[in-house]
Amino acid sequence: MTTGKETHAGFLGMGLDLSTDTFTGEEKARTLEWYGRLHDHGDLDLAPFSRFMLEHDPVGFKRLRRHLITLDDEIDGPALPVAAGVLMFVHTYIVLGMGKGALYEIIAMRELGATRAEIMETVRLGALYGGPRGVNALAEVADGYLRDWQEDPETESRVAWPAGWAPDPAWFRSGIDLGSDELAPGELGLLRDWYVRTVGEVPSHVEVLGRLAPRSLKTQRARFETAITGALPAQIIPLFTLHLSAVRLWAAPLRRAVQTARFLGVRRGEVVAALLWAGVYGADVVMETAMDAAGDLLEDWD
Repeated sequence: MTTGKETHAGFLGMGLDLSTDTFTGEEKARTLEWYGRLHDHGDLDLAPFSRFMLEHDPVGFKRLRRHLITLDDEIDGPALPVAAGVLMFVHTYIVLGMGKGALYEIIAMRELGATRAEIMETVRLGALYGGPRGVNALAEVADGYLRDWQEDPETESRVAWPAGWAPDPAWFRSGIDLGSDELAPGELGLLRDWYVRTVGEVPSHVEVLGRLAPRSLKTQRARFETAITGALPAQIIPLFTLHLSAVRLWAAPLRRAVQTARFLGVRRGEVVAALLWAGVYGADVVMETAMDAAGDLLEDWD
């Protein structure tokens, strides 16, 4: 098992010669062994794209590996760790209904030192956005794996999260009564205050639903607040939304995720790195949309 302190080159590079776009026979074998060890489980075939690209597009596949390793470059400070990028993909794959992708990244996270509790908190947050479609796709391939993952509840994470990152479930609590589904007098004000404090503005749906469907607004909010139990550092949670929103080209949620990350003390370079991880999917389309949505925030970061 790794320590969770792997560099991008060490964990993702697979010892390939990245000065050339071709694969030797030995490199092909090493690549398939890496995917089988870190992205597969039992007799499941979770990452057939690796065999396909090695056979039909080796240049594109090697260029992808080279691109991934650049995500280790420092931007305003130490690079975002590999584990953060992998865990963002666990969340995004669940939402997209890519159960195999989510499981192979869960397997990689376990190798990087994640605890079962960290994975399950990620699954709960993914279920908020992915719904039954996302959970069904994950359940079809991951149920047995997660059942077999027996671990002492006191097991500590070995993921090397960035300095200053720490669990803080209270930060995400608005103060509403989670034991009642009724939006009591004053609780809409608590939600408004939370958004202003953590995002900088109140999203329009809060006001509209607060008037038209207050019970639904509250129960939706309660799902979010109770999904966060303190297994994960608080700083990764807005990066989940950031990564997903970038991949899905959702401008407004992306901008709010950037604002939330900044309020939580995430460095600008870490936010940019999260966007670059998202850009593995969609390339210029993702990056242009992200910068249109939040480029001004990144430029004026303090």
